Amino acid sequence: MASLAGSTIDKYDIIEEVGHGGMAVVYRGLDRVLKREVAVKVLHPHLADRKESRLRLEREALAVAKLRHANILEIFDYSGPDAVESYIVTEFIHGMTLKQWVDDKLEPRPAVAAMIIHRLCLALQHAHGGGIVHRDIKPENVMIRRDGVLKLMDFGIAQIIDDQKLTLTGQLIGSPAYMAPELISGRPLDQRTDLFSLGILLYQLATGHLPFSGRNPHEVLNRIADGDYPLAVTVCPLVDRDLEDIIALALASDPDDRYQSVETFGLELARYLDEVGVEATNAELGDYFTDPADYIVRLDRRVCEALTGRAKAAAHDGETARAIHLLGRVLELDAAHAGATTLLQQLRQRERRNRRMLVVGASVLSAGLVFAVAQALPTGDPVDEGQAGTLAHAALRDRVDDDVSTALDSSTDVRTIPTVVPPLETSAPPAGNDAGAPPDPTEAAPGDTTAASVTNPGTTRRKAVTPLPPRVPVTVPCRLAFWGIPLPTAKNLDFRINTETHDLDAMRMDVDVEFAGGSATVRINDNRYTGYRRLTPAECAAGPVKVKISPLDAYIRFVGLPKGAAVACLDGCRDDIIGKNRSASNFPHIPITQGLTQPVRLVIKHIKHETITVSKDLLPGPNTIRVAMSPRADP
Repeated sequence: MASLAGSTIDKYDIIEEVGHGGMAVVYRGLDRVLKREVAVKVLHPHLADRKESRLRLEREALAVAKLRHANILEIFDYSGPDAVESYIVTEFIHGMTLKQWVDDKLEPRPAVAAMIIHRLCLALQHAHGGGIVHRDIKPENVMIRRDGVLKLMDFGIAQIIDDQKLTLTGQLIGSPAYMAPELISGRPLDQRTDLFSLGILLYQLATGHLPFSGRNPHEVLNRIADGDYPLAVTVCPLVDRDLEDIIALALASDPDDRYQSVETFGLELARYLDEVGVEATNAELGDYFTDPADYIVRLDRRVCEALTGRAKAAAHDGETARAIHLLGRVLELDAAHAGATTLLQQLRQRERRNRRMLVVGASVLSAGLVFAVAQALPTGDPVDEGQAGTLAHAALRDRVDDDVSTALDSSTDVRTIPTVVPPLETSAPPAGNDAGAPPDPTEAAPGDTTAASVTNPGTTRRKAVTPLPPRVPVTVPCRLAFWGIPLPTAKNLDFRINTETHDLDAMRMDVDVEFAGGSATVRINDNRYTGYRRLTPAECAAGPVKVKISPLDAYIRFVGLPKGAAVACLDGCRDDIIGKNRSASNFPHIPITQGLTQPVRLVIKHIKHETITVSKDLLPGPNTIRVAMSPRADP
């Protein structure tokens, strides 16, 4: 395509080409009427004659023109469907794309990744509120303005929810590396499709690598469909378990297992950032993009101080495992951090004191257990002191392990924690053992690792030890107190604890559950109601954990309307849409503010049909309104 630089399109002087893609070329231009700099996105000539391409450009213009958000590129003008040159005019951004930044300047930091995705969550929350799914979230479609403000752009393949007439059957539209599984398989799309792409971008920004990669697009798509990606912490050790959990929820293959709204995703990122003392503001990101090297030095210092402070609080409250986890995050950023190393030494000293007390008690308890075990063996059977001692030691170790299990978790480096129970020491067998004694177990079977060493003067003997059973992961009991909606409605819902599904009790709103590990997430599974809460052992121990169930915004699917019908809300909707005509296929979501239903009154108009008024009590989530409009009588 010959460059249009130096030419004029309508009232726009085309100055220079600044970018191009498979669909269009972007030029820097000047609006001669308003005397302002603009970006002019012009369709390639070979696409301008295709109806589908022109419809995609028109859809982008119509979809984004109504959006007003600090992090969404603003559209000023559109050529119209019948113009010679098909183009969109937008604000001009002096800066680079996020892809250019990732390729040339990215130094992975989890907090920075969380800030960037949080800002994009806010932009998508605004778009989703208007019924628009972007469908092509990727670094190329995010601009970084010179002052650090992010701008989400290129809604060219955006889907208007409940209106899929322009979707190309059998074709994949978008970037393979950032596609959600439902886009690949052709399943229905909704806002959660964008959340998967955001999860990929979060992973990439936090690690410097894409989660799904392969030798060709087909291999990439297969890995996305299978959910096959390496844990982020194995790619970048700075990624902590908390961010890993957020990424895992966003990248769930089944949309029902992901965050159910971009608002929830954003809130989780905000909580994560709050823990490290960072707020995801445009100004904060401006500092980062203006001077990233200096900002990262200051950010690491802030994060270390915030996490060390939280570790001190956790240690003071007796939450040793959490304190160790937080200190591990600090030492990944600064291996010589004075506050973290000092606190870790104090925790080790505490553990050593506890170990000494346990070992002293063990000496007394072991003797008692040996005697008790010997007494408990069947009458008439020879009592082997080694057998009794081994059983006693196993019981003792299980008891001690239970006492210290709360101090260690899977994230603890076992090299830094002293052994709690020393190896069992048994006395040497008496001299003069006769031939009728049990066989000498000195000759251990090849590969036998269950023998304990027993040292005699001048000799080394081994006595067989019964293998200890494998450790069972510690489970945390928790009582959940659901609230927010009446019991008759709530009892029809179910919820998930991590990946396990549970039913709400038909008789009460309190439910007793268990989960393994240091934390878990509880989520309501429903297309009409939502609820989300992260659980920790400390919260569960303090009493019932409250989980609010809230109704989702209502949205309407109109059936039977003639093409081009307009809908206006007369009562029951947000103030900003009262009395304003909207297309039926893109009518805004309506918050449920009066109990479990929202009464609305709508007026539906069409140039060739009689105007009608519809009153409806909307339920949360999807609603269908069937309409029959009578043709206007001839004048």
